[in-house]
Amino acid sequence: MDISSVKASASATPAKDPITGLAMQSNAGKQMLGSDDFMKLLTTQLTSQDPMNPMKDTEFISQMANFTSLEQMRTLSKSFETFTSDQKLASAPSYLGRQVTITDATGDVTGIVEAIKLKDGKPAIVINGKTYETKLITGIATPPPATPIASTAAPTPAATATTES
Repeated sequence: MDISSVKASASATPAKDPITGLAMQSNAGKQMLGSDDFMKLLTTQLTSQDPMNPMKDTEFISQMANFTSLEQMRTLSKSFETFTSDQKLASAPSYLGRQVTITDATGDVTGIVEAIKLKDGKPAIVINGKTYETKLITGIATPPPATPIASTAAPTPAATATTES
């Protein structure tokens, strides 16, 4: 087999790690191992082991347990992120009509929450027509009661009841 045929076949498939045989991605910082990758790694480890000093079954079980634990932690982390996001969305309407204080780069802003908007999938509150992230809230209060408007109409005379004897 000549070298040109090796180069042609290598360019058609993605680059592989020479040790593990796993496909390498261009963005190595975002590379994650899945269960298929673990099995390939384990197979490579078993086929490349020293026959005079084989891998012990306890090492194999330990690696499998560690990988299973890692997968469960990833799943739990994703579930918790979803739960947190859902909680923020569910609690956002409780801000409506409340007087809140926001601390942002310009200083403190206090006002009544007029509306709730979704901004990049996260709830945001609207005060005086301006949108703020809920994480900027530093205080929440019940708004002061509205002052009653004085009535200009004359009071109606009280009805009198008469009794006959």
